[in-house]
Amino acid sequence: MLSAAVVVVGIPSSQQEPVVEEHDSENVAYDAFRLVFIPWQRRRRLAREQERMHIKRRSKTLSVGLYQPFYALIDGDVVYWGGIGEYNLPDEMHGCIFEMRDNFISVSAGVRHCIALQSDGNVMCWGDNEHGQAPPDGMAGDFVAIGAGGSHSLALRRDGSVACWGNNNGDQAPPAGVAGDFVDIAAGTGHSIAIRRNGSIACWGHNGYGQAPPDGIEGDFVAIDAGSQHSLALRRNGSIACWGNNDEGQAPPDGVDGDFVAIAAGTYHSAAIKRDGSLACWGTDVNICTGENRPLHAPPEGIAGNGGSFVAIAAGGNRALAIRQDRDGNDDAIVCWSGTEFIEVEMNEESEEEE
Repeated sequence: MLSAAVVVVGIPSSQQEPVVEEHDSENVAYDAFRLVFIPWQRRRRLAREQERMHIKRRSKTLSVGLYQPFYALIDGDVVYWGGIGEYNLPDEMHGCIFEMRDNFISVSAGVRHCIALQSDGNVMCWGDNEHGQAPPDGMAGDFVAIGAGGSHSLALRRDGSVACWGNNNGDQAPPAGVAGDFVDIAAGTGHSIAIRRNGSIACWGHNGYGQAPPDGIEGDFVAIDAGSQHSLALRRNGSIACWGNNDEGQAPPDGVDGDFVAIAAGTYHSAAIKRDGSLACWGTDVNICTGENRPLHAPPEGIAGNGGSFVAIAAGGNRALAIRQDRDGNDDAIVCWSGTEFIEVEMNEESEEEE
């Protein structure tokens, strides 16, 4: 206990008897604790938010579509491999790497088309353009984010509104766009979703499986992704909300608990990065050629390499890919997998040659 002398005003101090006021030392200790803990808590929260935003930005440099090769941005260039020689892509052997050199900051693959965001805010498109989803001249604008769906495309303007083009048979791509105060977008096979600045989610398009409820989804969300017929959203607390088709376990109605920092939705599977840098997968790999189902409840053996962590994730079709870093924080490899194959594309060959 702490004590302090109290002096009564108006009476000479020589005539006053000392009065002792008791103070609770626990309150003083608590105040001291708050002075230290609250700033620390704020710094920790800011650091966690910065980490999540960094992984989110990096994840937008990866993409894979249903009938598409794997795409990755490396130093502003679109690098792609594992394609099938269709849709304006050159014929290539499995595993070969090709580059499209331009100043890109994100890439998004649909079913048969792909779009990429340039640093000047314009969008480049290539691939199938049957529904106008990939105009050869691209889309000019002040865009900050993109999303390629089944046969439609989205682009988020700097003012928070969304531009849409391509197939609109289910209102997934209204030609007039969607007004709002949005901060991120995602396109599924036939639906679209977007996060508002307040953390709630707007949905439009096909809703046959509940993947795009017209009233949207309320919550404090920080990231989204749209699969074939399901949707995912990452809450600020690290848990994941899922809705839509769950026939293969890709979108459990109760969501997925955990401390996640990034999410990705494929056709019948979902994937996420945990805060410790490890991967989680759920749902099923349905082979698009044979229809054979294989569980994707865990990443393939050996994917962690030399014990590094993952800093970006994407999923599409029956596949997924992620960027792995080594223990020193350097990009080590892009790993790609499905239920039947596992591929590594090394990213540190130059440094190895120098050694």
